[in-house]
Amino acid sequence: MIRKKNFPYFFLLFFMGSILCYSQNAIKVSFHQDLKLMAFGDNLGNRAGTIDIITRLEYESKEKKLGFFVFGLEYERALIAKGYTRYGAIFGYTFNNQLSDPKLYLTPAIGIGNIARDDNNTLSFSGSLQLAYKLGNRIKLSSIVQFTERTDLEKMYGKKEIRFSLFFGLEINLFKIK
Repeated sequence: MIRKKNFPYFFLLFFMGSILCYSQNAIKVSFHQDLKLMAFGDNLGNRAGTIDIITRLEYESKEKKLGFFVFGLEYERALIAKGYTRYGAIFGYTFNNQLSDPKLYLTPAIGIGNIARDDNNTLSFSGSLQLAYKLGNRIKLSSIVQFTERTDLEKMYGKKEIRFSLFFGLEINLFKIK
């Protein structure tokens, strides 16, 4: 099990190992807000307008026949009762050459990370599906459907769940490497 103090070293090793294995093509950053919490709130005491943002720093490998590999780090912060912070690493593959519109990008990804809530830190897994639409050379409009293993709830209430979230946001290409 990865301990909290070793987590940054795990990410650094993951990030550097990935760079050596795949020739990087682009580095991008994205910001996504949970649609349900922003528009409606939830039945757990969080009102409409609640902030829940995922920030991702990702890099893409060289283009292949079907698409390209994506490696990244993510940070999620929700302003809910007892706080919620999740950070982790993600790995996925973006399909773009097989879709009907060349401006569409579909990325299934898996992740491992840490949830910090109510003075507890727990290891958690996630899975996501991102759909992005290219608006220009540097910006995409995107949505993320995410399933997260909520191990924090097991520590707090004795009940581990898998929660679903729908995020909308922007993805910005910072730079490309030739």
